Amino acid sequence: MPTLPLFVFGTLRRGECNHHYLAGAYDRVLAARLLGFTRVEPLMIARQPGSTVDGELFFLTAATCSATLHECDSLEELTPGSLIGHEYRRIAVRVQTDSGEFIAWAYSRPDADSDADLQPLVAAESQRLAAAKQP
Repeated sequence: MPTLPLFVFGTLRRGECNHHYLAGAYDRVLAARLLGFTRVEPLMIARQPGSTVDGELFFLTAATCSATLHECDSLEELTPGSLIGHEYRRIAVRVQTDSGEFIAWAYSRPDADSDADLQPLVAAESQRLAAAKQP
């Protein structure tokens, strides 16, 4: 499965209190916009047509991607071996930058789903997480 960048909009951004989860784990960052989503709380996003959430797109290094996503999943209290938790869900999204569109991971409200054509990426990541959880 390809390594997807991570779109962040809150405390994982540069200069914010949880950025240390990403520090040293990426080789490029771009200003980005997530179309079709809105902030429903200061640190929560949900789908809303016509809205935009500004953030940053982090291109995680291949060597650190899995461990970094695991740490971020833990921060967002996702169920171990799963892409969903009580308050957040990691979904695949389309992110706009000045360099073009990218497919990325983002943490959203648990009732948000990835677009239908991105579901194979989510399924592959779910399988990887489940396999990693096995002894």
